[in-house]
Amino acid sequence: MKAGQLTGPRRYEIIETDEPKMENGKVMVKVEKLSICGSDIRPFSRVYPEEMYPMPIGRPTHEVAGIIEDSMVQGFNPGERVIVFPYDQGGFRERIVVTPECLVRLPSTDSLDTWILCQPMGTVLYAVSRMGNVIDKDVVILGQGAIGLSFTRFISGMNCRELIVVDLEENRLQLAKTLGATIAINPKTDDVESILLEVTNGLGPDIVVEAAGEHETVQQSVKLAKKFGTVIWMGMTHAEFFPIDFDQVRNKDLTMIGTSSARAGTMPRYVTQVVHMVNQGRLDPRFLLTHKMDSSEIQKALETYETRKDGMIKVVLDM
Repeated sequence: MKAGQLTGPRRYEIIETDEPKMENGKVMVKVEKLSICGSDIRPFSRVYPEEMYPMPIGRPTHEVAGIIEDSMVQGFNPGERVIVFPYDQGGFRERIVVTPECLVRLPSTDSLDTWILCQPMGTVLYAVSRMGNVIDKDVVILGQGAIGLSFTRFISGMNCRELIVVDLEENRLQLAKTLGATIAINPKTDDVESILLEVTNGLGPDIVVEAAGEHETVQQSVKLAKKFGTVIWMGMTHAEFFPIDFDQVRNKDLTMIGTSSARAGTMPRYVTQVVHMVNQGRLDPRFLLTHKMDSSEIQKALETYETRKDGMIKVVLDM
C-alpha cells in the first residue's frame, strides 16, 4: 500500500509499504482524508542528523479521517466513518489498524472534508477548557493560523471584554474579525504593546494565548500579560530551548498553562464534543479550510503551509 515518509530535510516522499495486519480488539480504517497540522511542519523544516533519515513511515501527518474497512471490535462496523488518532504509527497510510480508543465516530451526513477539521478544533477546545472564566476579561491571541482562529471562534462566545488578535497576515486578521475578534493588530504596521496598554488602561491583558509557535511570540506572551494574568501556551516551537524572562513570570505572579490534549490523553473526548457541536449546527469548522489537494501533492502542501503561500490556513488532502 502507499504511505508517506520524511526522507530528508523538507523532503516528503510517497513510498510502498506492507499492508497492516488485523488483530483481535482492533479496527482497520481505510484513510480517505488527511490534513496538515502546524506541528507537522516542525519535523519537516528541521535538519536532523543524517542517520535519522528516513524517518518512521506515515509521520508526521496525524490528522486523519476515513471509513472502517474491517473490525474485530463490537460496536464498530465496516462502513462507518471515523476520525483516527494514529498515535504511534503516523497517519499517511492507505490503511491504519488501531484500537477503538483511537477512534471518534462521525455522522453519515456532510463531507469528510468538514469532519476532519474537528480534530484540530478539539485540541483547542481542551486548551480553552483550562482557561477558566473570561467574562469581562481582556484576551489576546498571538497568531491566527488554524489554531489561533479556532481559539477566536470559541472565545468569541464566552463574553470576554475585548478579544484581541495579532497576526502578520491581513487575510487572517480579517477572518478573525468575522469570527468575533474586536480588535485586530498587525505587527508589521502596528505597535502591539502600545495598543494593548491603551485598550487595557495601562494594565495589559488578563489572558494571553500563544498560538503561533514562535520563540518571539512565546517570549512576548510573558511580557504582554498583566500582573496576576494568565498565559496559555499552545503553539509548538521549532526548537524547545530558548530564553524566557523569568523575572516577569515571577514578579507579575503569572499563571502559566502549557496545553497538549494528545499528551493529556483527552483528545478523543474533546474532538467528540466538537463533532457533536457541528452535528447540532452550533459550530461550522469550514472557515479553516482554504485548500484542497490530492495526497500525491503532499510535498507541495507542506511547503505551502510552511510559507503561508496563497492564503493557506488549512489544507485537506484526498488519499
